[in-house]
Amino acid sequence: MRIPTVSLFALALLAAPIQTSMSHPDGGRAVTDKGTTMKHHAKGAFDVKLQPLEAYNKNADAGLGRMSIDKQFHGELDATSQGEMLHAGSAKGSGGYVAVERVTGTLGGKRGSFALQHNATMTNGAPYLNIIVVPGSGTGELVGLDGTMKIIIEAGGKHFYEFDYTLAQ
Repeated sequence: MRIPTVSLFALALLAAPIQTSMSHPDGGRAVTDKGTTMKHHAKGAFDVKLQPLEAYNKNADAGLGRMSIDKQFHGELDATSQGEMLHAGSAKGSGGYVAVERVTGTLGGKRGSFALQHNATMTNGAPYLNIIVVPGSGTGELVGLDGTMKIIIEAGGKHFYEFDYTLAQ
């Protein structure tokens, strides 16, 4: 199976040794009706599998593509996730992707699920990646979860996460 050029860009963006930038619209503060939050920092490794999906726009010149995302998180976040990525770009080291994934498992011993939203660009080989917890997406013991995730990919391709989050008590 031939992977389109734009898919190669998405793989390059996700496989490059990077440290991501983190920001959040509310400055990373969780606002709750109970008024109490706890700041936490979780970290660990994760495995990721990307698979090309049929593109909605079948025009090869459109430079658009889709991929499925399947992850297994290890460490303080012991969970699996599934999601989908939309990407655009070129083989020249510039482009971008957006993705949403649903994470299900335990975080700091609390069981539930939540959604992560990705926004990423690469400009002439320089990556930027912003990943946030989708507001209101927490379920189970993770209701009220807010946070940002950082992904670190080592030169050999090993993936790690650092997750700064707050959880209403």
